Amino acid sequence: MSGERRDQPEQEISIKRREHELFVDDSLAEAAPVKPFSEFLRDTPATPLSGGVKAGLWAIALVAALLFGAALWRLVNRQSSTRPARKARSKTSRAAPPKAAWTIPATPPVAARETTPPDQETRR
Repeated sequence: MSGERRDQPEQEISIKRREHELFVDDSLAEAAPVKPFSEFLRDTPATPLSGGVKAGLWAIALVAALLFGAALWRLVNRQSSTRPARKARSKTSRAAPPKAAWTIPATPPVAARETTPPDQETRR
């Protein structure tokens, strides 16, 4: 382990050299001078957005505003989590279940085989 620790500074220097060779190219930095932003801004003409792009952005903004308004409306008008307790109905005042609940299932139930629970032994 002591040999590995002595090699670390040499490895770091080697890594930095390779990094400089691979990622830093001095010829590119000196060849192309960089324009200041103000000059670049002067040279770039401003072009207005087309009507279709403007309409699309307005449509997206309208949808976002409607969704935001709906979220706020739901937040304000939601029922509180502390609901008052419901009064128990008497059996005579219950309404009959809907007719759809009275329908007979399409397939008859299959009788299950008689099996013993896994913790019990079977008689032979």
